[in-house]
Amino acid sequence: MPNRLFAGLMWLLCLALPGFAQTNPAASPPGADASPTSQPPSSAGAPRKVWTNEELQKSNAGVSVVGDKRNQNYHMSPAQPADPATVAHVRKNLEKLTRQLEETNHKLAELKKFEAGDDVHDPGRQINRGLDRTPVNQQIAQLQASKKKLESQIGELLDDARKRGIEPGQLR
Repeated sequence: MPNRLFAGLMWLLCLALPGFAQTNPAASPPGADASPTSQPPSSAGAPRKVWTNEELQKSNAGVSVVGDKRNQNYHMSPAQPADPATVAHVRKNLEKLTRQLEETNHKLAELKKFEAGDDVHDPGRQINRGLDRTPVNQQIAQLQASKKKLESQIGELLDDARKRGIEPGQLR
């Protein structure tokens, strides 16, 4: 009998605790409102107006609407096409940087093969035209820094070309 009484009290306690936690304002974390219908305090004190689409169309105020062709203050295409000489100059610089990046990637791949112990002997080509006393891991670090620098230069060149009105298809 005492076990049944204890089990019954525990059951009632389990039912009462969730209700108590929901209605007790002291149980809520600080800064949280206990009433679900309370509104956040406004800085001006007056309620704000919520505009609907119909009200926006009727108003004469200059309200900016996304997709409205009348309010475009920018142009998607440049006013003047890019100068062919500028396009040729940018293309030449881009090709030069791309070649340097390819050479750097090739040297980096050969040094990584050498560091891994693979055979990198190529009788038709001398990599450094001599001996280099710099440790391989430092050479790899230098080439990776050079690679990052070349990639950033290419990115800057492409950004500058885009700002000048050169389209990507013109640089190919």
